[in-house]
Amino acid sequence: MSFKKIYLIIYLLAYYTGIIWWFYRLNRNRQRILVFHHIMPDHLITDSFEQQFVCSSQSHFERIIDIVNKRLDVTTQIGKPNSAIITIDDGYRSSLIADEALSKYGNNAYFFLPLFNVDGGPLWNDRIKGWMAYVTPGEYTIAGQTYYLYSQSSRRKAYNAIIDSIYTNDCNYLPIIEELETICPFDKLNISEDYANLRFRGLTLDEISQLKRNGHKIGAHSINHEVLSLLPSEKLKQDFQYCGAQINMLFNCSLYAYPFGHKRHVSTECVKECAASGFSAAVMNEYVPDETPYTISRMNIIRYTSRYEIDAELSGFKQWLRNILRWKK
Repeated sequence: MSFKKIYLIIYLLAYYTGIIWWFYRLNRNRQRILVFHHIMPDHLITDSFEQQFVCSSQSHFERIIDIVNKRLDVTTQIGKPNSAIITIDDGYRSSLIADEALSKYGNNAYFFLPLFNVDGGPLWNDRIKGWMAYVTPGEYTIAGQTYYLYSQSSRRKAYNAIIDSIYTNDCNYLPIIEELETICPFDKLNISEDYANLRFRGLTLDEISQLKRNGHKIGAHSINHEVLSLLPSEKLKQDFQYCGAQINMLFNCSLYAYPFGHKRHVSTECVKECAASGFSAAVMNEYVPDETPYTISRMNIIRYTSRYEIDAELSGFKQWLRNILRWKK
């Protein structure tokens, strides 16, 4: 029996023995901030590896939101006890599908936008991911390395290798993108127009205004979704200052979401520049045990298919179990 199945059995037992409900009560003063990315119509969901990273069907998203609404008060007020905040990252037109789903529950959310994606897109990392996922099957030499792109697993492996090489080269992704465009331009890839329109095109200014009218919060997510911890100091400062200047203009809130958002992507200098640029708080993309106003935890539950696992995460039981297992090690 796999570890995943063992954990699911633990969550099921915890649910029916009342342990999950005890954890909900124990953590009744907590707020959960949930992170989502691309919510797509069900008929556009495929087995593509790039969808496995950050995409979810609308029906699955609605199932999760339904559970969240039954357990917690969904709000946009930071710090409200026994509540949940829904956040949607990256500013693609798939945000409109999320808005449609949220409207069924009367929920408002935070939509975090990289400035590059406003009337634009795709972001550099999505351009590479999309290229690797949808280029015609074959053998390709990229940056001196040969990749065999036939199966989804081989495409994912190649993408990971290329991203790792970019990270070790101070995140200089432009030569890779130029090489990929020479081999096959992005707009010639095997991507349906309907899918590309939602997944790889950013929100327009009119669509952003409509989200605001619908009651949603629009927040900053950097200029171009760079790995902030790898930026030179001056460029990092400029990135935050440029975003900060959009508070009360493009952005109708002062909450910031770090791109990528894991601890390795957010240095002490990033936190300092964020605070200095007019942002009142910032969210990460993972659990932070010693969080501060500028390193607030977020939960990623979009891959959970079991309601018992969703409840285990929302209640705090799953994190408690992780901490116990980590302590025993």
